[in-house]
Amino acid sequence: MRSTFPQLVASRRLRVIAVLLLFILAGALAWVTIRPDRPPGSAAGASPQIRIADERGDPSAAKIQVTGLAFDVLSPLRARTPTVDDWQRVLRVTVIKDEESAGAEDVPAVAGTYALGDHEIVFTPMFGLDPGRRYAVTLDLGGGRRITRIVSLPKRDVAASTIVDHVNPTSDVVPENLLRLYVHFSAPMGRKGGLDYVQLLDENGRQVKDPFLPLDAELWNGDRTRFTVFLDPGRVKRGVLPNEQMGRSLTEGRRYTLVVSREWPDAQGLPLKEEFRRTFRVVPPDERPLDPKSWRVDVPGRGTHDPLMITFPEPLDQGLLMRALGVSTAGGAAVDGDPHTHSNETRWAFTPRNAWRDGDYQIVVLTILEDLAGNRIGRAFEVDRFDRADRQETESISLPFHVR
Repeated sequence: MRSTFPQLVASRRLRVIAVLLLFILAGALAWVTIRPDRPPGSAAGASPQIRIADERGDPSAAKIQVTGLAFDVLSPLRARTPTVDDWQRVLRVTVIKDEESAGAEDVPAVAGTYALGDHEIVFTPMFGLDPGRRYAVTLDLGGGRRITRIVSLPKRDVAASTIVDHVNPTSDVVPENLLRLYVHFSAPMGRKGGLDYVQLLDENGRQVKDPFLPLDAELWNGDRTRFTVFLDPGRVKRGVLPNEQMGRSLTEGRRYTLVVSREWPDAQGLPLKEEFRRTFRVVPPDERPLDPKSWRVDVPGRGTHDPLMITFPEPLDQGLLMRALGVSTAGGAAVDGDPHTHSNETRWAFTPRNAWRDGDYQIVVLTILEDLAGNRIGRAFEVDRFDRADRQETESISLPFHVR
C-alpha cells in the first residue's frame, strides 16, 4: 500500500525532531560532565558537607573537613599563596561558648593550618579538638552567602585516671630561696595554662599572693608529663624591686602546701583523678656555690654493670641534674647508659649499657647545674652578674676516675 504525501511529510518531521532531541541531550550531558564548579559524583545544587574527620579515634589528630566546594569558592585561594586572613575569610572555626556566639565574628578563631584539595578544604587545629566541646564552622560561599555548621567530637564516657605522680624536690625540707618545682603527671596533660591550676597555701590555709612567675611559653617536657613551676626570681633575689616590695614567697621556719587542682584537664580533656597536696617545711636560704670537691664518687668494678654513684652534700635541681651530668672515656667518647636520681636528689647514679672496662673515665659536668636555690659551680645565685662580668666561665668541668 502506498503512503500518501501527507504521511511522508509527517514521518520526516518526526525523524528531524528526534535527531534534534538527541543533539540537545548529548550537549547537556557533556556540559554537566565538564562543568568545573561541581564536585564529581554530586548532584547539581548540592550543599557543601562539613564534618570532623577522626580516622584514628584520637582527638589530638582530628581535623575538620569541608567537601563539595564549588570552583568559584576555591579559585581565589588557588590564585596565590593564601594568608591566615585569606583562609579565615573563607573558612572560620570558633569555639561555641553559648548559643549567641555560634559563628559570631567577634569570637576569636581557633588557630590551625589549612590544606586545599580538588573540591575540599581540610582544617587541622593547632591544639586538637576537645571531646564534647562544640565548634562553629562558618563557610563563605561568596556573593553574600554564608553557612554555619555545628560540629563536635563525642564526649568520652571514661573515668578520670591521670594523677600527679610526684613533685620535685621530693624532700619535705626546702630552702627559703627555692627557685623551681617540677610537677610530674602519670599521663600527658592538655594545653591549658598550668598556673591556673596551681596554688601555694601558707600554714594557716591562706593563699600566698603571686608566688610563681608567669611565662608566655610554659615549660613542659616533650610528652607533657612534667611541668616546671618557677618561684618568682625577682622575689627570691635580694636587692631586686619585687623582693623589696613583697619579700620572698617562702619564709624560713614556716610550712607551706602546694595544691594542684583536680580541674586541670589532661590530654583527653578529662580532669585529674584527684586533687594533689604536698606540704614542706622551709629552712634558711642556701647561698653557697656548688663545690664538686665535696662530692663523693663511688666507682664500680670492671666487667660489671654496677652504677657509678655520686653523692652530693645537698639536694640538686632534678631537671638540670638529669641533663647536666654525663660520663665519657678519657679520650672524650661518650659512654652510653641511663642516669637516675635517688635519696631526694642527693644522689646521681649512672648505669652503663655495656660492662665497665678497665681504664680511665671522666664525669662531665655542665656548669648550668644548680642546687635548689639556683647556686652553680663556683657561683652563688646572689652574686650580681656585673660582679663577674670579667670572669671567663667554662661550659663544663671534668672529674676523672679509674675503673679497675
